[in-house]
Amino acid sequence: MTMRILAILLLAGCMLSAGCSRNATASAAAQSSPDQSTSTIAEDHDKLQGTWKMDRATFNGQAVTKDIRWVFDGDHMTIVSEGKNTMRSEFQLGTGESPNTIRIKYLDNDLANLGVTGGSYTGIYKLSGDKLRVCYDMTGRQYPKNFDAPKGTGRISEEFTREKT
Repeated sequence: MTMRILAILLLAGCMLSAGCSRNATASAAAQSSPDQSTSTIAEDHDKLQGTWKMDRATFNGQAVTKDIRWVFDGDHMTIVSEGKNTMRSEFQLGTGESPNTIRIKYLDNDLANLGVTGGSYTGIYKLSGDKLRVCYDMTGRQYPKNFDAPKGTGRISEEFTREKT
């Protein structure tokens, strides 16, 4: 069970780094939402660069207590788990929806429509100063509407704090 959760967290981080479009802006309706950033994709992309330490996480209704870091470098993200296991992926941000979206791509998953997790994750994010909150669907089939990850959803919700250099 622990290895499965670790693998899921690693895949999720890798997918958070799946190629960024940098010129779209949030719509007026999305900007009015408390969960929506008023910044552009390019601004959020730049703000994400660096290392983020996971403060807390919930996967499918259960608390996750691992030492996880996400390292953003350009259009890529590396997940470092317990200081040794790493996974690298691409990420893509989106605005115009409420809240902002993130797509993490580690690999193509032809079985995602059957509910098999892995490959690409579709999520939402909120970036506020040195705090990052994300929630994503582990199958990549849909974007969550909120930051909850209760039992039976197959979602993971995580909160991070930027590490100072």
